[in-house]
Amino acid sequence: MQKKEPLPVGKKKKRRPRRENWTRPPLSAERRAAEEEWRRSRAALNQPPLPQKRLIATLFGLALVTLTAFLMFLLPGRSLVNDLRSRGISVVAEVTAASKNKYGDAGNVKVRFDGPDGTVETELHDWGGKRPEGLRAGAAVPVTYDPQEPTRVLTTRWVEDPPTATLPMLVTAVLTPLLLSGAVFLVVRRRRLLKAGEQADPTA
Repeated sequence: MQKKEPLPVGKKKKRRPRRENWTRPPLSAERRAAEEEWRRSRAALNQPPLPQKRLIATLFGLALVTLTAFLMFLLPGRSLVNDLRSRGISVVAEVTAASKNKYGDAGNVKVRFDGPDGTVETELHDWGGKRPEGLRAGAAVPVTYDPQEPTRVLTTRWVEDPPTATLPMLVTAVLTPLLLSGAVFLVVRRRRLLKAGEQADPTA
């Protein structure tokens, strides 16, 4: 067996510095900026997407459009019914043409009747975007017209008992609050995310 040579006197083993006593050397300004940018990028990946202003503005715009459409379906029909109830004249008219729209529902209905200044040929007004069903060319139908403006005419049945609501009115009435609530929700969410980002990065 080989004997280990004795260590020279005066030479000691170098001790490695303990890990708890080790201090990280100071970082350069470029390194600190790079690490800060990396932390921001990682926080941005973990953060939910921020609702865009364009999407919020679009939802508000669509809500305004549907609300306007609902009022256009509702108000003119009510105004016409009120006028015809107060001063309308009821006569029997002849249906001269009755078409269908692309959905198979009643389209424009043309009628002819005797007015205060002679024969009047016009179209029946709609109620909330809807026209009376079941009318055919050549049929007779009771109508009520406005003597001040004979082209404003509805079937007498609708003057006495107009439809409560029509499909176009229901669609716009449902879409308006949905679009508006969606826009408000995105506004609140955007503000919360922005506030959370400011608290997480006070130097931003």
